[in-house]
Amino acid sequence: MSLRVLLDATSLPPKPAGVGQYLLGLVHELAARPDDIELHVAAKKRDLPTLQGRASTAVFHPVALRSRPARLLWEQTSLPRLARRAGVRVIHGPHYTLPLRLALPGVVTFHDPTFFTDPDLHERAKVRYFTRMARLGVARATRVIAVSEYGRRAAIEHAGARADRVDVVHLGVDPARYRPGPEVADEGLRGRLRVDRPYLLWVGTIEPRKDLPSLVAAFASLVRERAAQSLVLAGQRGWGASDLERAIEASGVAGRIHPLGYVSEEEKIALYRGADALVYPSIAEGFGLPVLEAMACGCPVITTTGSAPEEIGGEAVELVPPRDPDRLRAALELVLGNPERRGRLRHAGLERARGFTWGRTAEGTLGTYRLAVGSA
Repeated sequence: MSLRVLLDATSLPPKPAGVGQYLLGLVHELAARPDDIELHVAAKKRDLPTLQGRASTAVFHPVALRSRPARLLWEQTSLPRLARRAGVRVIHGPHYTLPLRLALPGVVTFHDPTFFTDPDLHERAKVRYFTRMARLGVARATRVIAVSEYGRRAAIEHAGARADRVDVVHLGVDPARYRPGPEVADEGLRGRLRVDRPYLLWVGTIEPRKDLPSLVAAFASLVRERAAQSLVLAGQRGWGASDLERAIEASGVAGRIHPLGYVSEEEKIALYRGADALVYPSIAEGFGLPVLEAMACGCPVITTTGSAPEEIGGEAVELVPPRDPDRLRAALELVLGNPERRGRLRHAGLERARGFTWGRTAEGTLGTYRLAVGSA
């Protein structure tokens, strides 16, 4: 008999990045297992076409929400009532929080501990809300999903999770889409973005914890000796994006740096497949999905130590300390100047990425649901 579960997908943003991609991948793969799970999904009306296209077997519950405060209020007041009407056995809050008054088992996903560890890297209102509500959600949850071992340790240390209630379930990629190229459409997609090779690539949401000013400084020092190289930044503006704009303006090489804004998934994959390397110098990450996506596409990766990207990349990536433009530049020189090393990173990354799929994410999540119901 399949397990009836309600997944709250109302936090899905209009332009999905890391956590949004997690929701899309998870919904798709859970819905592909109807013998194991009867999936109910609460979603904003605007997101129904996207989600229904990925999960035709799921039961959708459309919600009219026009603002973040309205969504947060709905979660605490109306989501428990929806769970009762739907007759589900477990409810999953995939974005840090859960309704605090629940009469059934609850699972919450804990993504990024930097709200606790590095509050200066986030908008103050978000820090106040998420540190408080994540602690309350973790305390209320029957089980907690952490998306990395780094996140698991932080959920225990900072959010007060009980160690025996936290399961590590990594994020994934779709290997049918994220695969090495080149493919016929790649050049046209990059041409539409006006991106010419050779280039280094960064992907994500532009915000302080990504430490893009250090990347710009390292690139500016490097490009004086590699005049043909450019730096492509693919991602939407987030809080604190003006720091990057000031760094580009002061770099002396602004003409070699190309901020593209948010790109489609097809464009992003084409960018991975054409880049000399993905450079991902985050100060700290709960997972770092672009690291995995790049490896799956055969793109060498340079990233930072001390948080989840080191865990996810393992020995398949080039590692530097965070907040260190000089060491970052040295790593760029090493990777760009050594084709053999680039090839080793490419092949090691492809092998490493095979262990991370949305199918495995769904299986791990189902295991957590079963544990939650079994301990109720």
